[in-house]
Amino acid sequence: MSSIKAVTFTQHSADLLAARVWGLNWNHNGRFLVTVGEDRTVKIWKYADDKLSLLQKISGDQNRTIRYAHFSHCGRFLAVGSWDATIVIYEINESNEFEEKHRLEGHENEVKCVQFSNNGQWLATCSRDKTVWLWQVDEDGDYEVVSILQKHSADVKFVLWNPVYELLVSGGYDNSLRMYYYDDEDWVTADEVEAAHDSAVWSGDFDSTGKYLVTAGADHNLKVWEVTSPEPPSAARLNKVASYEARDTVWPFYSVSWDHLTNLIAVAGGDQKNLLI
Repeated sequence: MSSIKAVTFTQHSADLLAARVWGLNWNHNGRFLVTVGEDRTVKIWKYADDKLSLLQKISGDQNRTIRYAHFSHCGRFLAVGSWDATIVIYEINESNEFEEKHRLEGHENEVKCVQFSNNGQWLATCSRDKTVWLWQVDEDGDYEVVSILQKHSADVKFVLWNPVYELLVSGGYDNSLRMYYYDDEDWVTADEVEAAHDSAVWSGDFDSTGKYLVTAGADHNLKVWEVTSPEPPSAARLNKVASYEARDTVWPFYSVSWDHLTNLIAVAGGDQKNLLI
């Protein structure tokens, strides 16, 4: 992990929405893709024979731009966060369509990211109100707020669950990374990196082992962090092991994804290009 090399390719994919696309995520088995955006719709696509076909379009449930959507690991549920400060939880019905099951409220400003934990027990949400919320899902499928974390001093851009360890990471406009664990009573801080990037931390993703985290920043930098001593989670720390700077652009990196099969890292930014690393 001592060095990073990159190859650039120009974006050429067709538009999936009629307006700006703000977020997209695959379901666990890679058969379905959800996209959300400026047109206030949620679109669910099926991937087969190298093609995406639209299965369902949901509109009218949230009245501002929809920022992010995430499938639960089991595939039954879909969480959608909007700039209207709401989170809508959808459940798949007997007709194989997602219908609204819960509407979660409480954030004071735009919801920027929503993420189910792998075991389905937790939902993490973050917002422009500088908070990270942890919702616990009970046996009846109801959601209860367990923790409201106020560790960031600015807009929180993303929350991210470790795929192996019960650790949650958040990053945002205060240039910092925070990592949390559950101590059987509350979610508390395991580690914090105050100046993780020189500007806002927009996105992050873990490798398949949960030992490495990549983050993308408005400083047009990618950084790779090792999660040291993750067991017990209270001892987990983030240690930077590699970085890559895009020297031919002044635009931010907005999104990054670590492929668990190929070990490739993909990153998208404001210069309308993508990177594979």
